[in-house]
Formats: sequence, structure tokens, C-alpha cells
Amino acid sequence: MNLFEDGMPFFKGNLHCHTTVSDGTLSPAEAVRLYRGLGYDLLALTDHRHLSGPSHLENGMLLLSGIEMDYTLPCEALHIVGIGMREEYAYRKNQWPDPQSCIDGMRKYGGCAILAHPAWSLNTLATLTGLRHVTAAEIYNSFSTVPWNGDRADSSLLLDLAATHGTPYNVVASDDSHEYDGEAGQSFTMVQAEALTAEAVMQALRGGRFYASQGPGFEQITLEKDRVSIRCSPVETIIFYSNVPWVFGRCIAGSGQTAAEYSLRSSPEEETFLRCQIIDHNGKSAWSNPILLPSFNHP
Repeated sequence: MNLFEDGMPFFKGNLHCHTTVSDGTLSPAEAVRLYRGLGYDLLALTDHRHLSGPSHLENGMLLLSGIEMDYTLPCEALHIVGIGMREEYAYRKNQWPDPQSCIDGMRKYGGCAILAHPAWSLNTLATLTGLRHVTAAEIYNSFSTVPWNGDRADSSLLLDLAATHGTPYNVVASDDSHEYDGEAGQSFTMVQAEALTAEAVMQALRGGRFYASQGPGFEQITLEKDRVSIRCSPVETIIFYSNVPWVFGRCIAGSGQTAAEYSLRSSPEEETFLRCQIIDHNGKSAWSNPILLPSFNHP
């Protein structure tokens, strides 16, 4: 089974950034112009508690409506990025008193909910496994590291723990741009969609046809009965992660690799999910969504 459709295009997007509408330093028009200049195909302006939009195509770039909602929990924060909601959502955004009702509200008005920077937010395993109907989580957030923050940009360990305990999250990478002094253009999501339209991109997000990246690219990921194989752009390191802590042969190193295979483990511990990270010669990564293996009994 192939995870991507042969011949269908990928579109480069940033699904999390801020403007002068909230706490960003660029105006909406300036942010759009910057990302267009960086070669992005789609962008969501996600100012705090302010819905941008409506979704539309503007000079060859798809602008998706967006917002970031925030909640304070004991000893942690929880930020939820909403993408693609209809305009009616703007009039009801304060009607959801807790994170799950917020997620449900985003879905009700046609959008997708993305969990923002879980490592930066100090999200706990209980919180991560308690949420439902989240389209993706940020495995990497460009703004959640130096010089803007402490180094909590990478949330991969937390998301592996959530998957191991029954709640797998698909993954995106986002800039969360605020200052626009180096973070913009560092992390992005590659979405495989039939066309550069809001309908097609939202369908692809809901269907999991995307991967997170800082530069390298996945070409195909194939799940067979007893193995997973990948094709990708040339990289230096390929790593396979699962719920099993130790498996021989899950790290593959060598210059210019463009393919790899991983044999699934069935005993003594059974693997329930698998995800792949590829790292290029510049140290830049791409991350696949977790692949749920046939035995996986998810809620």
C-alpha cells in the first residue's frame, strides 16, 4: 500500500504564523509577500483569537483562514491552531471553554485542528492522549528554540509517547513566525493535493496526505505485510521509530541515500506504529506521519 498518490503534486505550506493583527511584526500583506517570495504555495495567518480569511487564492498562493486559540491548564499551556474554518466561526470563537470543545468547534465550521508546539507547551501524556479529532500536531516549531525561546522546538518524543499509549498524531512542521528575523521559511508542511484549492488541500489534510520538513523530501512510503519502504531525496541518515524501544537496524547512515527498507518486528514485542525521519547533509530533517500497523487498535 502506497501512502502517497503517484503523479499527484505536493504543495509547500506554512500553517502557523502571526502578524500585526496580534503579536507579529509584519502586517498580513507583508507576511504573505514574504512567504510568496520564499516559494510557498499555501499559507495560513493564525493570529491569536482572530480568524483570518476567508480562504482564497491570491496571486498564485492559497491563503487558508486560520486562528490560534490558547488555554491555560495546570502546569502547561495548550494552543490549538485552526485551519480552514468558515467565516461563521469568527462569531462563535469564544463559545468553547475548554480545548476539546474548541477542537470540536473548529471541525463544526469546516476546519482542521492542529496542536501547536506541544514540547514548548509542556503538554503531558495525559493531555495528549485525552484529546480527540485533532488533525495533526507540530512535530517541529521554528520559533520554539533559540534565539526566540528555550530549545523546545522538537516534539517528536512526546508524540511517540502519545502514539505508544494509543493516540497517534499526524505531524506538521511550522514556523510560528512572530519576529521575522530568521524563523520564517525554516519549517514547512508538504501537502499532496489534487489542486491548489482550499477544498483539495483541506481534503488532503483530513486524509493525512502530507509530511513535515525542513528541507528533505519523501517521494513515496510503502507499507507491505512485513516491511515499510521509503523513497526520498538524497539524505545522510534514515531513522525508523516505533513503540518498541530497541530494534536492530532502525538507523541507516550513508551519504546520498534515496531509499530504505525496514522489517517490522512481531516478537517478542509487537510494533503498533512506525514513523520515519530523514536527515540531509545540512542536518535538516523531514518527518513522516506515523503509519498505523495492522495490529494497531486505536480509539
